[in-house]
Amino acid sequence: MTSTLETCTSSTRPAAPAAGDTLFETDTKNIITYDGSAWSGYNNDGFALGANGYSLDLDGTDDRVELGTVSILNSASQFSITCWIKLSSSASVPAKIFETDGAIYGGVSIYQSTQFDFIVGVSPTAYSGQRLVRDLGDDTWHHVACTYGSSTAKIYIDSVLASTTLVGVAMPSSTTSTAGTSAHIGSNITDGHNFQGKLDDLAIFNAALTAAEVSNIYTSRIYNSAKLEHFYKFENDYTDSEGSLNGTLQGNPIFDSSDKPY
Repeated sequence: MTSTLETCTSSTRPAAPAAGDTLFETDTKNIITYDGSAWSGYNNDGFALGANGYSLDLDGTDDRVELGTVSILNSASQFSITCWIKLSSSASVPAKIFETDGAIYGGVSIYQSTQFDFIVGVSPTAYSGQRLVRDLGDDTWHHVACTYGSSTAKIYIDSVLASTTLVGVAMPSSTTSTAGTSAHIGSNITDGHNFQGKLDDLAIFNAALTAAEVSNIYTSRIYNSAKLEHFYKFENDYTDSEGSLNGTLQGNPIFDSSDKPY
């Protein structure tokens, strides 16, 4: 005997679902289930996060998480980094979300300044990147996804591909051989630029995510496990739930159970 699920799309989910309601989304091809407070989604290519208990709260002064070397970023022809951020409107800028190699030259950098930048280092003296003229320091949770592949970098904000401009030199076909060294979440080790606000669910992938995969993360918290290399959920710890690159705490970040993106 077979049964058929009711259908919807990611934008037409029921407004008043009951706990246990299960539907098939025709646009994402995901099965979604309502647990009484939030939707969770499932597909054949990944896994879905359950309830979110905490976010990571950084003070903008000396708080950060050190990761060491993210080896998949070395000589990489493609990668992606996604994260939920809530940047304080009173934060000093630049405010670094993620950075490697201690500076933009040679490494990878994602940060909010007077604009939002995604930088890929080309050499010790040159860099390339995409710039979004937008200030995300608005005390609001946003999902950020930065993808790199085929000599192209893209920025998605809340699953929408942003209109950006190229900065620096032409985008390289691969990162430098040391691009993944000295990786930090929430700061730059050489000049501070500490992040003041909250971060959650920082993920590092070995491929350039598609727009559909970015949307799956934003709308249903579904991650492609075949591409996911490192995952920091900040559930009261700095553990890498997908790999073995656990973070090391610097400063005094706290875990906030009352202010989370979902």
